[in-house]
Amino acid sequence: MLIFCRQHGLATQKSGIAIMKSKTKLICGISALIVGVAASAQVATVKTAAQTSKVAALLNGASRALLAPTPMANPAAAATPAVAALPPLDLSDMRMWNWNGKWLASEWDNVNGPIPWRYNHIVQKSGKDTVFTLDATGAPQLQGMNGTPAYTRGLWETEVTLPSLHEGVIVAPLWIYDTGSKDEIDFEFAGRRGLDVSMHVYVNGVHQQNTVRLFAGTDMSGQRHRFGIKIDETAGYVEMYVDGQRVHRWERSSTTSFISHPMKPWIEMWPTNPSNAGFVQWAGQWKGLAPNEKLTMTVHGYGYGYTTIP
Repeated sequence: MLIFCRQHGLATQKSGIAIMKSKTKLICGISALIVGVAASAQVATVKTAAQTSKVAALLNGASRALLAPTPMANPAAAATPAVAALPPLDLSDMRMWNWNGKWLASEWDNVNGPIPWRYNHIVQKSGKDTVFTLDATGAPQLQGMNGTPAYTRGLWETEVTLPSLHEGVIVAPLWIYDTGSKDEIDFEFAGRRGLDVSMHVYVNGVHQQNTVRLFAGTDMSGQRHRFGIKIDETAGYVEMYVDGQRVHRWERSSTTSFISHPMKPWIEMWPTNPSNAGFVQWAGQWKGLAPNEKLTMTVHGYGYGYTTIP
């Protein structure tokens, strides 16, 4: 996610910006809880520096120099090969603090915004749709964990009904990330301003970002769409798909930096800090929710697979 961090409030908060990913294990007993908190701090630290530099880049305008309203690519360009219905998210082994499951819903502070991540704001219905809810008490973030392998090749997809898009709210129906290298590829709705597709790479510790804004001026609130990220790191390209149509492609041969590490999927929705100029510039100013208002994003399906990539 535009590496604006999500960081555990119990862990380190470098420069006030972080992507929270605590590694706290809640096992029976107070001593086990303390061990979990220590582990949380260790993992949270991994993403903090990445997020800090990203926001700093936003503030000075450098990191978004490549961001410009861009029309959708030719619909006939290249359809994604996966056309079958996606299976529901497999949350069968998701438990709070279970880092060995396939997925984990976050439960910690979000230093990037006024509302914390809350585990109970991601709920799977009996029909297997998974509902992500943002309200005054919490925001939803789902991350692939130890039970979800990381890859440098393949196709990640989600099928999502988007929430009502609000100024200052980041809606990320799919993004993939490596906590070690900080390689990252994103789909992010930046408030009501459009859909940003981004690639983030750190070269010798220096953050390099390539972002393109799609569908600028188009309100996609409440719409159902399928998002796909297709990668072949060996062949040297990344492709972004919406509803089976390729909307952007990066190639190693034509970029100054390129991803090189296996990544895992994330899905989330969160309000930005309204007093942070970088966030306001990026996504608009968050003005809060009306009394009893909530935003819901429904994930109907998720899939990953190796595929025949042209």
